[in-house]
Amino acid sequence: MKRNHSDENEDVDTDAAERAISSLSLKRMTTTRRRFVACALAVFAVAFCVRLLTWRETRLEVGKVQTVVTASYKRDARLLVDDGFASLFNRQSPLAQPDSLGHPPGYALLVALIFKTFGESDAGLQFFQITCDALSAVVLFLIVAELLNLPIALIAGLCAALSPQLAWNSVLLLPDSLAVLPVLCATYLIARTMNRERDERQADFDARRSDSSATKSHATRSSLVAMLASGALVGVSCWLRANALLLAPLLAVFVFLLSDRARRLRLAATLVVGAALVVGVLTVRNAVVFRSFVPVSLGAGQTLLEGIGDYDRARRFGIPATDDEIMRQEADAANRPQYRDSLLGPDGIARERQRLRRGFSVVRAHPVWFASVMLRRAASMLRLERARRVSDQTGVGIIQRLFITALFLPLALAGAFLLARSRRRRRALALLVAVPAYYLCVQSIFHTEYRYTLALTYFLFALAAVALSTFVSLMRRRLSRRIN
Repeated sequence: MKRNHSDENEDVDTDAAERAISSLSLKRMTTTRRRFVACALAVFAVAFCVRLLTWRETRLEVGKVQTVVTASYKRDARLLVDDGFASLFNRQSPLAQPDSLGHPPGYALLVALIFKTFGESDAGLQFFQITCDALSAVVLFLIVAELLNLPIALIAGLCAALSPQLAWNSVLLLPDSLAVLPVLCATYLIARTMNRERDERQADFDARRSDSSATKSHATRSSLVAMLASGALVGVSCWLRANALLLAPLLAVFVFLLSDRARRLRLAATLVVGAALVVGVLTVRNAVVFRSFVPVSLGAGQTLLEGIGDYDRARRFGIPATDDEIMRQEADAANRPQYRDSLLGPDGIARERQRLRRGFSVVRAHPVWFASVMLRRAASMLRLERARRVSDQTGVGIIQRLFITALFLPLALAGAFLLARSRRRRRALALLVAVPAYYLCVQSIFHTEYRYTLALTYFLFALAAVALSTFVSLMRRRLSRRIN
């Protein structure tokens, strides 16, 4: 039976329309990707330039910050350059002294690598840290873009890029800013995996109509790999600073609550396993060299006591608030004058465990008071540090004047409220508050400095970006109404 010319014309028109729609869709996707890449590059460029300006103006000042700690890292790095990585596992090495347990060896390893490559130069180390910190601003941009949208992500990334608090800490010869990047990367992997899980659930009805077992199996494997990598990244952060030691289990709880029921346990467990594998190398090393169970490093007992002493103004408990007071008190109590010379020198592991017992005895005896200490310390973590700003002559310093607690904390609270109001965005809120919740709950137990909780600041900016984006949208609508 012959087809009418009209039918053929309709088929041709339909094909042409489909091709036109497909071409238009492809152009839109290309344009969106270009915008996305352009925004990411802009965030990196701004962050790098701000940190470069900070380095130029403060390079003569950073050597005066934490000089003893910095000298310790450099001493360990020189030993690693001379004796190699294997010296970490050698009981006869100077690195086997208890003093080296005061911090994880990750930063010393990194410093040794940079010294071996570029020579013993502070500038080389600082440029590496500046680059990594600029990448942290980009990863924050990626996290927010994955959870929310591009405008909010751009604002969050630019806030992190311009922040004088983050820029200042990136040029210090300390591992604090570097330890944030793996945590942000881990959060990004979790966000991507959770979004993939959501998309799979939405498409599940269509998948049931076809044999999609191979596709589902591949999706499960990729999710498990992402969770394993996420946990491993948290472990990498622990090699730089021990503060994130319990972060993986808390993130696993969020993954368990937000994942599909059929896979939630596997995903959560895989995340914890990833962290345990990386941290476990350090734990085994400590067991071999020091013949004691030390998961990452020592110092929890010291910071627990000093954290109590910080808030015990009347000295009711006789708890010291400084390193010198701890050493002097222990030397007098044990009649060991050599204890005055080092926190972790003679009998360092035993002394540290005694500090923990002493601190927790105060906590058990005064739980309500200590809970109030934790609340006050957690509240202090939400304040932005009064950091060194870039000079106003560059224009950046004028913008950095806005980075104060009185402005950004209300914005962050408003952003959290706006996300909580929207059912569609509550998952995003949960992932954005996971890391801050960890530091507010766990780090508040111990003596805390601003540099210990830098990761929290990034997510504070992410929440503030939600409020800022909403405000900008409202202003645009009002302006367009007036024009029309």
